[in-house]
Order: sequence, then C-alpha cells, then structure tokens
Amino acid sequence: MHILDNSVLSAFVRLKLLEKLQALVSEAIISQEIFLEYSRMWQQAIPEWITITKPTTQPLAAEPPLSLSLADLSTILLALEYELPLASDDQELRNFAKELSIKVTGSLGLLKAMYQRKIITTKKEYLKYLDSLKKDDFFSEELYHWVLDI
Repeated sequence: MHILDNSVLSAFVRLKLLEKLQALVSEAIISQEIFLEYSRMWQQAIPEWITITKPTTQPLAAEPPLSLSLADLSTILLALEYELPLASDDQELRNFAKELSIKVTGSLGLLKAMYQRKIITTKKEYLKYLDSLKKDDFFSEELYHWVLDI
C-alpha cells in the first residue's frame, strides 16, 4: 500500500497504466485535496482500489517548505499517519518527506518495479513507457541510468 500524489496518479493515467499499477500496490490512499487536483485535471473517477481520506491533524516534526501546497502537505500527513511510503515525482515534496523519514518512491521506481515483477512484460514496452515519462518529466542522468539497470 502507498500514499499517492497527483504527480504519480497523472503519470500513470498518461501512460494508461493506472489499472496495472494496482497489480503492484494492490491498494492506495490519496487525500481529498489530491482527489480534487486529479479530478480537475483528468475529470475521471478514481478506481475503487484507491481510498480517498482526510489526514488527522498532527504537528509536523519539521517546518514544511513554503512551496508545498495543502495537497502536498496532506500526502505527508497521510504517510506519517498510516506509516506508508509516499509516491511522488515532486522533488520538494520528496525532499521534505525524506527529512521526516518517510520512504519515498516515484513514477520511475514504480514503473521499474512493475517491469521487475513482470506486470510490464517486455523490455520494449518498458522502454516505451520510460521514454514517454522522460518527455513529460525531468530525470537526472543518474536516475535514468538506475531505471535502465534491470
């Protein structure tokens, strides 16, 4: 189970892999704020395997960066509350989550895991998805080499 951010949800919608993602994570949680971002952008229903909830209010151990939105902070709070990894491609959000000792992954990590577990069955298909993600998002050379190391 993972806490999902809109950046990852959107990436898997663009790749037309959101339903296949369920084979990897089985269940996921998003905040109501993430749901609002997602539904405004995609105007699609959330699959049943993704639960929409509100985090309980709790103090954070560190001061969040001003650049984080309420939706970003809601994912942090959910990850802390449920003690689950956070899936996001937002660098500021990822950095702050790591500062709070939250395990973090992103679209590339999930995609690589899908290939390793044979949810994505061919290397050609895997590379096609990687190329598509690379067109939409910036990845460091180091990260891109990591994802190709299969």
